[in-house]
Amino acid sequence: MPYNDPDPTDPNMLVGVMLPADAEATTEMAYVFAEEFARMGHDRRQILSLFKNPFYGGAHGAYQSLGETAIESIVDECLAVWGTVVIRDRDSCSPEARATSTNTVLRRE
Repeated sequence: MPYNDPDPTDPNMLVGVMLPADAEATTEMAYVFAEEFARMGHDRRQILSLFKNPFYGGAHGAYQSLGETAIESIVDECLAVWGTVVIRDRDSCSPEARATSTNTVLRRE
């Protein structure tokens, strides 16, 4: 069999299926995308551009279904909860220094 042709007997062949989803499931999916990227440290502009980019099929589908204002509201809500990044570097110093050090908190404006 040629290298790039799929083998119909291959048990590891990828198969995609479409599952029906209502507006509530789409909203929950949008919250998951927004929360995930907010927790990774992305800002509002970056997360909204993710939803607007057709390359990200799930996020873009939610954007098309719910509309721009709903997505902006979801992103703002997730950033309000997860938009603060706490950085703790515990491996770079001794246990004595660790006990007296303070945590650095960065806030997005």
